[in-house]
Amino acid sequence: MKLSNITANWPGAVDLSSAVDSFLVAPGETVQEAALRLGLFNVGEVKSANKTITGRADVPRPLTVSDTPEVVPREVKAVIETMDRLGYTVFRSGKKNYDLNLVGLRSENSTPNAFDDELMAFWKWENRWLLKRYKITTDPGLTYLTDPENKHGTAILKEGQYRSSHRLGKHKGKYEALVQAKPLTVIRDFNRDKLLDFASGKEQTGIFGINIHRATANGESTFVNKWSAGCQVFARSAEYNEFIKLCKLAIAEWGNSFTYTLLRRKEVGL
Repeated sequence: MKLSNITANWPGAVDLSSAVDSFLVAPGETVQEAALRLGLFNVGEVKSANKTITGRADVPRPLTVSDTPEVVPREVKAVIETMDRLGYTVFRSGKKNYDLNLVGLRSENSTPNAFDDELMAFWKWENRWLLKRYKITTDPGLTYLTDPENKHGTAILKEGQYRSSHRLGKHKGKYEALVQAKPLTVIRDFNRDKLLDFASGKEQTGIFGINIHRATANGESTFVNKWSAGCQVFARSAEYNEFIKLCKLAIAEWGNSFTYTLLRRKEVGL
């Protein structure tokens, strides 16, 4: 693995073209810091196998690792640990490629209209976890908070895991999106006070058209407004197009069914 690659902080997918036989401790790092940066899952095992490397390295030092070390980006490890703690399913077999985990991370901001949330798509392949991160909103826009389409109030998707909840289809019959296929639970925000009410006390479970789709067809949308009445919406068209291509690769291997998990960012610690 090239040193220029290992010094990156996993900004995107893991580079599978890199060999797994030359993990390095960078100058100034300890073995533990290098293992954490590289995403090696079992840090204790790595430390035990590299006892001759003490203190902080003054030059790049090769790490001894197992033949097939499990490599997990820090962000993915944090999400997996949270999902395991909550009893949610993590797709981790790695028998076929593109066994996608789709996880929304909701910010703590109760002021609506910003794309301030994130969708993480991650999967395991050849004992490495790959990660894509996308800018989205998990909340409805100001337009529908102040003027709900539903008499019970605007929908806010409740945090949780929804198994086989979405499939590739058409958003409002117009363009490809992940459309709701099974019942979801929403919180109804009915007081029209221009704030997101995550604890209104009114919940409904059913088919409400809570899709995963994009905002603008070109470029990036700054404000949510009418782009969401409760859907999970991408801000950037380029990221969305990449996401749909990824979903199609997953369908070719696993079929047209996707599980969506929504977590609070603070719960994950990211």
